[in-house]
Amino acid sequence: MLPWHLLQRMVALDLLRVFVLGLVAITSVLVLVGVVQEATQQGLALEQTWRLVPLLVPGLLPYTVPATCLFAVSVVYGRMAHDNEITAIKAAGIPATRIVGPAVVLGAICAAVLLWLVGDTIPRLHHRLRSIILEDVEEWLYARLRRDRRINEPKLGYAIWVKEVQGRRLISPTFVRRDAQGRDEIIAVAREAELYVDWQEEVLRVYMIQGEIVRDYQGPREVRLAFDEEVIPVPLPAAGLRRNKRPREMTDSEIANKLASLHHEIAVVHQQLQDALAQGEDPATSPSLRQKQEHLQYLRSSVSELQTELAQRPALASSCIFFVLIGTAVGIWFHRRDYLSSFVTCFLPIVLTYYPLMMFGINMGKKGQLDPHYGMWMGNALLGMVGLALLGYIRRR
Repeated sequence: MLPWHLLQRMVALDLLRVFVLGLVAITSVLVLVGVVQEATQQGLALEQTWRLVPLLVPGLLPYTVPATCLFAVSVVYGRMAHDNEITAIKAAGIPATRIVGPAVVLGAICAAVLLWLVGDTIPRLHHRLRSIILEDVEEWLYARLRRDRRINEPKLGYAIWVKEVQGRRLISPTFVRRDAQGRDEIIAVAREAELYVDWQEEVLRVYMIQGEIVRDYQGPREVRLAFDEEVIPVPLPAAGLRRNKRPREMTDSEIANKLASLHHEIAVVHQQLQDALAQGEDPATSPSLRQKQEHLQYLRSSVSELQTELAQRPALASSCIFFVLIGTAVGIWFHRRDYLSSFVTCFLPIVLTYYPLMMFGINMGKKGQLDPHYGMWMGNALLGMVGLALLGYIRRR
């Protein structure tokens, strides 16, 4: 029998080989089938999509790496158990749990790398990705018009129909600008037009040539005007997003600074409310007091959202260790050489328990109804207890 330290190295090499192959395969499938297909359906050109892929791949790792860890350990340890290698190791006087060491090391390394990525690199890439998409909104509009000959979505404040697109020229366009209630405010028909995004003013400008514009369409003050040239500005619904970072786009240090600022602002607003109530102001009759109460509620909601994001990151990264415990135990226990059945046997219960618990913790944490520092770890705690119990059972056999 080989010395146990050499045996561990052999197991580690097997794990590493399967892990690398599995990670490349799973990530490639998600990128090609999910991201690229969705981007193409949304009208993005293929070259635009491939330019975004390097920014998208790191964001997938917090989900693909734990699943790949589970896949690697279930394959390697399931094969070893099926080939009676585990039995031979026990017969040589080596505890079966000793060969679990390489799997735990793999899970710990993956968890450490993910913890660094989710705390700094991935948030920066998320923000960069959104910035690129917003900067390319002009190209996206042209791509949609080339493909569908129209853009008509309720969430937008405008709609465009064209006969065809020649380069940047829109042939026989019909443009509709809607008001805040979604009613048609302006309808313009022209011989041709071009689109320009003005980021300084944060508007989409529709430059139209030789046409007719109708204001207050089908209203009591309907007006029709012919024009040779006309520029219609439309506010961009996503313009404000270029300045404000979402929690998932903020690094750990940025979240910590933002939380400190919010806590200070909450203390100030809370004191103002206390002073106003002490002076006898009634929220039912004081608009300013109601506004402060709503602002305080908004600040607390923002704090809960940031705290949930901050607590979610280490819990998600650490899931690699707990996935490894489950995969190792189930792989040895079921001793199947069929890697797919071993993986599915482990993964299905995790899908039905771990991820629902994670989503429950996220939703309750954002609502402020559950401390996210506990809620985010419910799934990991469950997997850890089950995995340790199974390993203990295997050790006693």
